[in-house]
Amino acid sequence: MLLLAVVIFTGSLIQIIFKKYPHIDNIVNLMDSDIIYQKVNLNTASQSELISIPYIGEYTAQAIIQYRRNNGLFSSIEEVKKVKGIRDKNYAKFKKYLVVK
Repeated sequence: MLLLAVVIFTGSLIQIIFKKYPHIDNIVNLMDSDIIYQKVNLNTASQSELISIPYIGEYTAQAIIQYRRNNGLFSSIEEVKKVKGIRDKNYAKFKKYLVVK
């Protein structure tokens, strides 16, 4: 019974911390399978690097590279939403794996 109480308390505490400090979500970069993914620089990433990001396939990777060629370097991660085929729902899933340097 004590173990169950400790588990519930720990889970509640973690939930409160994530609500109070939402930027911690960017530090915690784990997927469902507990694989740690490196952040990929949108301005220098190759097609294979982009494809390695969850929720980015071959078509989207090509579209990102083409957008970069036509419009120059990305000034922010949010600018990737201007790429044809990227919707807000997908962006929300993979934005934590991207960085702009």
